Amino acid sequence: MTLNASSFPADAADTPTPIRRWESIAAVLRQDITAGRLRPGERLPNEAALAARFEVNRHTLRQAVQALARDGFVRVAQGSGTFVRELVLDYALQRRTRLSQNLAAVGETAQRELLAHEQLRGSEWARDLGVNARANLQLMYTRATVRGRPVNLATSAYPLPRLAGMVEAFTETGSITAALQRLGVADYTRARSVVSCRLPTVNEADALARPATQPVLVVRYVNVDAQGVPVEVGCTLFASDAVQLTVQHDE
Repeated sequence: MTLNASSFPADAADTPTPIRRWESIAAVLRQDITAGRLRPGERLPNEAALAARFEVNRHTLRQAVQALARDGFVRVAQGSGTFVRELVLDYALQRRTRLSQNLAAVGETAQRELLAHEQLRGSEWARDLGVNARANLQLMYTRATVRGRPVNLATSAYPLPRLAGMVEAFTETGSITAALQRLGVADYTRARSVVSCRLPTVNEADALARPATQPVLVVRYVNVDAQGVPVEVGCTLFASDAVQLTVQHDE
């Protein structure tokens, strides 16, 4: 993306709530990073080149870079330059596998969005849920991002009518755990995780903002309630350059 001075709002005093120029620059560079145009570990162009690209002085540019550093998108190495931060998360597969808890343990937070949902009869997930092969299931397709970068795609299935309202509950809470609790599942644990690796489809690669030649880690899982009854089954694709899966034995 190439921007020039005319791409930014004027700093006129009568402009209502103007976006400061350094904020606009930071937004463009952040988009370059999340879209993969600037890769993890890659050095940003030097100050002179970036200042020329955005037609601003170096002070304004430094404010943009400082904002990116505060948000965790870049790291500034004195004497070496500014680099896109590597994003490698340790994701623990354990008895209570929770996205938010896994990331909190390494000082990160995630945003999870609902990409699509549908109800299916005769889905492949019925057997793992322990229901009739022709039973109705609720499917949700979600994506999690950390520091604005997609780290996983998930397909999850829930039994109906027991968990009717899962889509609405997730939309309101932004959390699978909170949504299940709202629908009466006070706690759930991981009964099984099966890990494999494959190349993504073109659509999966696009959704993860990764090349189709970069493998994804695949985790198929079954979660059960306190009585051992399956409440959620699914498959999560992890960007292999951003996530390291670890297996933890709970005491």
